[in-house]
Amino acid sequence: MGELVAGTPALRLTVAVSLPLDLVSILSLLHRATPGSGFDPWLVTARQALPAELRRDLDLLHGFSGPRFYYVEEPVMRFRPLAPEQDGAGINDFLAFLDTLPPSAFLAMADNALARVGRDFAIPVEGVDADEERLRRALAPALTMASVDEVLPLLTDPCRLKEQTVRLFRSVWEVLYRDEYASRLPEMAAASALAREYTARGFDLAFAELTGNRPPPALADRLGEVERVAFCPSAHLGAFVSYILYPPELVVFFGAPELVARLANNARNGSADPSNVGVASANGSQPLAPVTDGVLLDGLRALADPNRLQMLELLGADELYAQEIVGRLGIAQSAVSRHLALLERAGFVTVRPRRGMKYYALERGRLEALADALRAKGSTATPLTT
Repeated sequence: MGELVAGTPALRLTVAVSLPLDLVSILSLLHRATPGSGFDPWLVTARQALPAELRRDLDLLHGFSGPRFYYVEEPVMRFRPLAPEQDGAGINDFLAFLDTLPPSAFLAMADNALARVGRDFAIPVEGVDADEERLRRALAPALTMASVDEVLPLLTDPCRLKEQTVRLFRSVWEVLYRDEYASRLPEMAAASALAREYTARGFDLAFAELTGNRPPPALADRLGEVERVAFCPSAHLGAFVSYILYPPELVVFFGAPELVARLANNARNGSADPSNVGVASANGSQPLAPVTDGVLLDGLRALADPNRLQMLELLGADELYAQEIVGRLGIAQSAVSRHLALLERAGFVTVRPRRGMKYYALERGRLEALADALRAKGSTATPLTT
């Protein structure tokens, strides 16, 4: 029977609108949204409008658990926002949960956040119960916008750590985000409904279509630890990639307005269903040239490259312009142009100019004709005899 190996469960993909998850995403975006950062103008203006004390809390609690800001993720993931019983959980449910936790739980969350930083940097990290000198050393690689002298009083006083953590979530909601969330919720719900179609296509394609990017290496390398992926719409993320990796769960945020606008644009241009792009020839409205031996060889050469195969996979899901393909594959634009030109010459993609840009779509008919020619070769071949 061959070698038996332990299996890895297939990823379960879902789409969720979760207020606690959206709130922790907004906190992270607000922390980064300084003038000139390229973030959504609403975020930049909102950060500047925060009271000074609240802005200090925001930066302090994000500033001691590495560049991925692990600590502020901890209370939300401890809430288990993706569990069935938390479906539809509101701000009062989340804050009540935090209020019931003892101060020692917040210290344990800080400890876990530092351990996650240690894993990222492949270094041993002392726990928060270490003496002051060892704790200072443990914090050194984890500090971003906070100083060790600001963080030490928090980690040596669990009651203060709990108070500031709960206050941050409650205050940002009450002072800043309550009305904004209510106004953007219909758009997020609409994006969530549209996103569900992509979860049937596997993680890589769903990630590419919803975020406009490929999974970053730090995420791709650890997908083996993940059992469930939840794609969550964000009203203010834009083109950035944001995720919470908390095995066995992964939360991936995607830009809600961007997805809604892109699919609406596709619908206006007659390609609302990505699976229908490029089917005209297959349906016989534009007859294809016959697949001679020379055409077959050219087609096989065009397919004999992993980047070109990935391009065909992307274009099979949606019509794209060249720069979108560059962003999703992470290779040079000159290389993408060469690959697309070769695929176009082989007849596997069609090109349609629009608003000064070239849009590429998969020519399914040519792929099917090539497959038919290969099958015909196999059915007429004479078996070798000895």
